[in-house]
Amino acid sequence: MSGEFDVDPLFLGLTRPPMLLGVSYTFATLNLLICLMTFVFSNNFFYLLVLLPLLHGIAWLICLKEPRAIELFMAKTSKCSVCKNRFYFGGVNSYDLY
Repeated sequence: MSGEFDVDPLFLGLTRPPMLLGVSYTFATLNLLICLMTFVFSNNFFYLLVLLPLLHGIAWLICLKEPRAIELFMAKTSKCSVCKNRFYFGGVNSYDLY
C-alpha cells in the first residue's frame, strides 16, 4: 500500500462550501460588513476601496488552505470557553480548585 487515496473531483466539489469570488459566503459577508462599517465611521470612500480588496485577499489565502476556516473558528469559539485561571495551570482550561 502506497498510502495515497484516489480522490474523485466530484466528491471535492460536493463537500466544498458555496464560494463567492474564491471565499466562502461567511467570509464575504464579514468582509462586506467590516468595510461598510469602516466607511460609515470614517466618511471616506478611500478606506472602502483599499480595505475591501485587502481583506478579500487575506480571506482568499485562508480559503485556499481551508475553505471552512471561518465556520471552524466560529464553532470553536462558541463551544470552547476560556477559563479565567488558564495561565495559572499552564495555559489550559482547568476548573480545578486545588
